[in-house]
Amino acid sequence: MTSTLTPPSSPSSEGRAQAPVEPASSGLSGGQIALVGVVVAISLIAGHELASALVPAIEAKKLSWVLGRGLGIASFLSLSALVAFGTWVRHPLRSRVKWPSPPATLGVHASLGAATLTLVAAHLTALALDPWAKIGWVGALVPWASSYRPTPVALGTIALWGILLVGGTARMAGKLGRARWLRVHRLAWVVWLSALIHGLTTGSDTMALRYIYAGAAAVIAALWVAARLVPAPKRPRPASTPSGGAG
Repeated sequence: MTSTLTPPSSPSSEGRAQAPVEPASSGLSGGQIALVGVVVAISLIAGHELASALVPAIEAKKLSWVLGRGLGIASFLSLSALVAFGTWVRHPLRSRVKWPSPPATLGVHASLGAATLTLVAAHLTALALDPWAKIGWVGALVPWASSYRPTPVALGTIALWGILLVGGTARMAGKLGRARWLRVHRLAWVVWLSALIHGLTTGSDTMALRYIYAGAAAVIAALWVAARLVPAPKRPRPASTPSGGAG
């Protein structure tokens, strides 16, 4: 008669008790709840103070003008950061600093470009809908079509179309050719200068904002001058091959 033999179980597996599995916590911790509460409280306080400050503008029906002006300053600063970063990417000193890395460079440059386009679109929309300045969509999109300060507004419109041109061709280096693409991309300097003059001559609060414009212009000018004073890094010469063959 045959019998079925079963292998003995290992003592370690028998004697070792299985540890109870704790269910994963799906709720917020006390620290996270406290952080959310602090953020909400600060947001409510900031919102209340901002609303109180905007009451005169709301009563005077100039809220869209105030928002448009604020968005214009934000878009100019974003454009300045974009031009400064683009200048730094091709700066002779960057070969020595090695910062940032190529993936980070692409990410930062794309993020600044997207932020600039978004802020410019919001700035244009607020002023096109503003009943006080009466710029309108035609005045905002067509140079010298605005009844309010035609030339300063036209410089902003030219900067808008320049941003769309440079941004639209940002990833077409392989299709346009490197030399042609660089000529188009370097129009960012003209765009920035147009935006600077537009900001200085359009609003009535230029003196109050002069330090913002001066600071941005100083950074851009310093990078531009340094890029022309610092010598370009020398490229290593290719290794020379012996002219004679193997004998």
